[in-house]
Amino acid sequence: MDKKRQSLPDTLPSVPTFETVCARLTLPVEAEETLADAVRLEAEAIMPFEEGAYTFSFELLRKRPEGLDVLVAGAADETLAQCGHDALRDAGLLGTVRLDLSALGWARGILARRPDVAQGVRPVLLRAPGEQLLLVLSDGVPVAVRGFAPEAPDATLAREATLALIQLGMDGEAGALGRGLCLAADEAGAAPLREALGEEVAFEPIGDAEALLQQGLRLRAEEGAPFDLTPQAWRDEAKAARQKRLLILGGSALGVAWLLCALALFLLPRIYGKLAADVGAELAAQHGAYLEVLELRDRVELIRRYEDHSRSALEMLRLLCACKAPNVVFLSFTYNRDAAVRVTGLADDTADVYGLKDALEKDVGPEGEKRIAAVTINRLTQDAKTRRQRFDIEIAFPVTEEETL
Repeated sequence: MDKKRQSLPDTLPSVPTFETVCARLTLPVEAEETLADAVRLEAEAIMPFEEGAYTFSFELLRKRPEGLDVLVAGAADETLAQCGHDALRDAGLLGTVRLDLSALGWARGILARRPDVAQGVRPVLLRAPGEQLLLVLSDGVPVAVRGFAPEAPDATLAREATLALIQLGMDGEAGALGRGLCLAADEAGAAPLREALGEEVAFEPIGDAEALLQQGLRLRAEEGAPFDLTPQAWRDEAKAARQKRLLILGGSALGVAWLLCALALFLLPRIYGKLAADVGAELAAQHGAYLEVLELRDRVELIRRYEDHSRSALEMLRLLCACKAPNVVFLSFTYNRDAAVRVTGLADDTADVYGLKDALEKDVGPEGEKRIAAVTINRLTQDAKTRRQRFDIEIAFPVTEEETL
């Protein structure tokens, strides 16, 4: 079983010991590494059930030089079906909460109530409304376990207690036998243990027997006890239920997603259409003011251009004269205010023409702005008569981007 912490139900399930086949096995210490396989072989030999119709589990009680003491118990699956299956299924805990052996729960609850029982070898007789139990605890470990139905007579209890003590004597563990303890509704319930031991025993009212059992079961669960009689069929049922829930949840999520997509496909065009209409109406409302702003900006730009002499014809002519070499002669000067200036002329050398081009490209206006976007030499040829270089240069102004509606 997974020992990770998990939420425990208020009432933990257990299997009455008298409805199981319960035995203590002593295996060689060397079998510890393959303990599960060794116990399985022993359990198959002692379980009186049809193959595949029962469940067994085991728990290592203690490790001694003489061997490993293992408690093994098994029960028919039909019997186990009556031990909390429906309650666990309804609570959604099927297959996640251990199905413990009642004897182990009782033993842990008794040790919690009476810590002195954990010292030495102590026979304990428990007579609860739901079952009767004979335990022999050796330093708190249940080395002998006998379960009886609630109606079992005192004679049967006395006989089984005697046989258990004889078996302990044969195993060499009864030498330090301590005082017996009986938990029952009244002191008369201690008679079978008194008869088996031949002496008085300690008595303690059992009180709320179910609370004592639940205390022991809960302590074992919190301590991570490994014993678990949960049938494989329960685990399979729990797995199928989880898969069904996941399938339903996935189908529901898919249905919701499909519905949301359908709503989106239906509503989004209308929503965006409404938003577009609202934006269009707002733009239409601002259209007149926008045109007025554009017109005003154009007027301001026109005024700025007329006031700006940085690219005037005279300024461009002055710039050409400042950038040319002394031997360069201009033959023509064509000026287009918004586009370019075109100049033709003569030079003694091609280097003078390229020097003029470079000087014009490096020009910077009074306010640090570039007044010339590009300088292109459209023609550069040598005149056959004068042997001078005839050139044609186009000077392009930067283009001002205008906003369009």
